[in-house]
Amino acid sequence: MDSVYQNNTLKTLLFLSAFLLSGCAFIGQAVIPMESIDKPGGKYNIGTQIFFWTDESRSEQYTVSPDDRRELMVQIWYPAETKDGHQNTTHMVFPELTLSSMANTLNAPSALIRHGATLMSSAVQGAHPVKGEQFPLILFSHGDGGVATQNLSQVEMLVSNGYIVIAPNHTYNASITFDKNRKPTTYKSNITWAEQALHNKKYYANRLIRYRYDDLAFILEKISALKIDGSPNPFLGIIDFNRVGVMGHSMGAGTSYHALINDSRIKAAVALDGWFFPLDDKTFLSKTDKPFLHLAQEEFFNLDISGDLNNSTEGKINFEIHNTLLELNTNSFMVYVKNSLHYDFTDFKQIYIQDRPFSFPIGGLGSVSKSKIKKIMNKSILEFYDYSFKQKEFEVGVLDQYKELIRTNYDQN
Repeated sequence: MDSVYQNNTLKTLLFLSAFLLSGCAFIGQAVIPMESIDKPGGKYNIGTQIFFWTDESRSEQYTVSPDDRRELMVQIWYPAETKDGHQNTTHMVFPELTLSSMANTLNAPSALIRHGATLMSSAVQGAHPVKGEQFPLILFSHGDGGVATQNLSQVEMLVSNGYIVIAPNHTYNASITFDKNRKPTTYKSNITWAEQALHNKKYYANRLIRYRYDDLAFILEKISALKIDGSPNPFLGIIDFNRVGVMGHSMGAGTSYHALINDSRIKAAVALDGWFFPLDDKTFLSKTDKPFLHLAQEEFFNLDISGDLNNSTEGKINFEIHNTLLELNTNSFMVYVKNSLHYDFTDFKQIYIQDRPFSFPIGGLGSVSKSKIKKIMNKSILEFYDYSFKQKEFEVGVLDQYKELIRTNYDQN
């Protein structure tokens, strides 16, 4: 323990010296080193568009005015016709505004994270969708305090292999989102739900899961309409609405399983290190054969294995619910990733460079390499959705090259 303390103290002194000599920008690049995600390997180019939609049927539960309606920033990614020389978009939406707002929230100099604005995606803003083909649609739900682009590696991988992905920022539950005027809205709690949670710990989380699911149901209705914002819907002809899936991380994984069980339009779901604690009994005790895949840390296999999600009272309940829904779903698959933790299942693992000399150790990131977990996640997810929507075999054996994996198939047929 003493050696760890001394090493951290030395780092701090070096950081302070660098700050005095070179300023915050140098510090930011040293202690929070970042790099763009890799280009996906599928055959399709990627287009993206952003929409600002209002659900007039729902009042906003996080504000006090009864006239406020639920507003969402929504991003869609799709196979596109692009040409050489088209400019790819940034990883973040409105990166300068996002980083400035994050710095204000953290009460930190914006120069510390300004270099995050240079992170790029492989998508082209406003590119025309491909013609003459139809693709499955995947809804993505981010984690508590996450954003729609937090798993862009998996989003772009799917799109490059013939899928369409659409994701909202769950307003007030996202770390940051924007309205059509680019005004930021940051994360906050619902006070009324929190008061009720004093009497029932599950109350708040269950209300939140349902509220987030309503966001997904709303955008599914919007993207299937004849018109979007008064113009003909450019995606109507390329989406196969008989092949709709959902995917989410953490709270988004719980949201995804809620959608799988309670929405007949949703045919398959992927959970990434899921937080299933909020699910009500009716949902997680439902018997189903809808395809379900969970990728997670080994703590989900055995609580005696060190992890960072299931070691609390609520976490142990999360573990039990997870086991129950796997047993009751006769078409479920599980992949446990050795040496992984909660945020390894997001792009934070891919963007943040852990092994630089002065980079701060970040909680929630395990020792599994970024290349290994990306390969495991991308291959598992693509094989699973191809099994669910493209009549391909989902052979768990294709993952045998990753000897560290423990795999369980609960198919009882």
